[in-house]
Amino acid sequence: MSPTGSRHGAVIHGISLALGTLDENEWVCFGADVAFTMEDGSWLCPDAAVVRRDRYPGGIVPEGPTPFPPDVAFEVISPNDLWSDIQRKRRLYRQNGVVQVWVDFENRTTEVISPTHGSRTFGAGETTVIEELPGFELNLFPPIAQG
Repeated sequence: MSPTGSRHGAVIHGISLALGTLDENEWVCFGADVAFTMEDGSWLCPDAAVVRRDRYPGGIVPEGPTPFPPDVAFEVISPNDLWSDIQRKRRLYRQNGVVQVWVDFENRTTEVISPTHGSRTFGAGETTVIEELPGFELNLFPPIAQG
């Protein structure tokens, strides 16, 4: 993994701030570099992730990689990301029933792909909502001021 740059980090920070509104008794939120185990044994490390606390025995997060996929994975597309890698992650998340949130800074869009609610793209000025995370809202791309 190579460094991603300042903008990438700033977008991840914005996601983290929004995740801070979730109930900590119900959800566990993770930043980048946390490995989640997919059904085929492979690991994915999303830029941010959310897991229902009750999926962990006793609600306690273990050391090491999480032994199952996250409920929601956030991925921020970087200019150096290869399309084949993005497609591989999309496929693995889909096969594992993970809600995917793809942030594309270049196009100022956020795409939510839900196994139960389908796919929806939010543009600049639109607040991203994820049905599986009640009360969660994300607005990374406020409208550009006209003037």
